[in-house]
Amino acid sequence: MSELNKRLISATLLITLFSFLIYDASYIGVAAADLVFIIILWEFLSLIANKRNRIIFLIVFTLISLILPIALMQLNAFLDQDYNFPIYVFSLYCITWCLIAIWVFRYDSLKLSDTRVSILGSLILIPAFHSLFIVLSNPLYPLIIVATVSIADTTAYFGGKLLGKTKILPKVSPGKTLEGLVSALLATPLIVSTFAYIYGLNFLEFIFFGVVVTLISFIGDITFSLLKRNSGIKESSNLIPGHGGFIDLLDGVIAVLPFFAFSTLLVLNSNYDFSWVIR
Repeated sequence: MSELNKRLISATLLITLFSFLIYDASYIGVAAADLVFIIILWEFLSLIANKRNRIIFLIVFTLISLILPIALMQLNAFLDQDYNFPIYVFSLYCITWCLIAIWVFRYDSLKLSDTRVSILGSLILIPAFHSLFIVLSNPLYPLIIVATVSIADTTAYFGGKLLGKTKILPKVSPGKTLEGLVSALLATPLIVSTFAYIYGLNFLEFIFFGVVVTLISFIGDITFSLLKRNSGIKESSNLIPGHGGFIDLLDGVIAVLPFFAFSTLLVLNSNYDFSWVIR
């Protein structure tokens, strides 16, 4: 069986299973999503060379992930006012990803130390973990994210294979081409908005959604490509035939999560009619 067939079959099976768990069995779906995140966290440890530094990373990640939400709730209760701290926090998460994108495009191929990899991992994975509290609140949220990122990845892959000539970041991810990215930017909004129109949703909003998700997922993809290249590995693990690991499959989703959570908080806080997504 070819590598492409392995990629398509394994991705289809995993996404179908994940969709069923999330949509039809909420508690099991949440547990499945948490399990996937734990696997991603375990795979990330392979990007840190020193075992002692891996332990330090896990301790710091756990403390910040658990303490930050509790501290914000306590602070909000102490001030006895609704300051919408989650919106501020997730806005910082989105700004952080924008800064990471700038850094990746300016990457000069220098070897990153374990400390820098750990810091970058915390800045990437902690926002994704906190986003799960919002994204998993409605079964359609993760399905929309995973489906859109999958479409973007697939169209970019085939666009790059058929038309790819201009490499975007050869030092970071030699396989990524401008033609592949443009293919995804054109095809993803078209496909997503078509499904939106079929189901009677606002297809113009999904066109915008498709463009934004494609760009953000691309940043997530090249960021993890940089980290893997820095560690001298091609794949985060060998758990998924044709893909490697869950990081390889969901790197774009990890980047999209905090942006989706932030936009959801903004929309809900503004009392905008969000029925086109949650119904």
